[in-house]
Amino acid sequence: MFPVFLGEQVPSETLAATLAELDVNLQVLEDKFLQDKAFLIGSHISLADLVAITELMHPVGGGCPVFEGRPKLAAWYHRVEAAVGKDLFREAHEVILKAKDSPPANLIMKQKLMPRVLAMIQ
Repeated sequence: MFPVFLGEQVPSETLAATLAELDVNLQVLEDKFLQDKAFLIGSHISLADLVAITELMHPVGGGCPVFEGRPKLAAWYHRVEAAVGKDLFREAHEVILKAKDSPPANLIMKQKLMPRVLAMIQ
């Protein structure tokens, strides 16, 4: 999300590697944690679901179709959303989901954050 916030492009090699790693992690989430359960811990929503969904909403906010082509994960997403309440869920993720449509940070903020962001994405 930092490159989006700063109005910077991520190098294509970095983006490809990050998306490949995300795909592996999504598969692990489905296979090892979600398995055939309604939620990560069992039949009821837990803190684990809330933390995991929040992490997944970051790439969604950046325009990555995390749940596309993953019916098990998409169904889990909808169960979490329903358990939290659709309005509260949307409100909780509103800033993340609007990030890609926001103007980049101002020049002073960009200059302060850029060295840290570049260190993280390279």
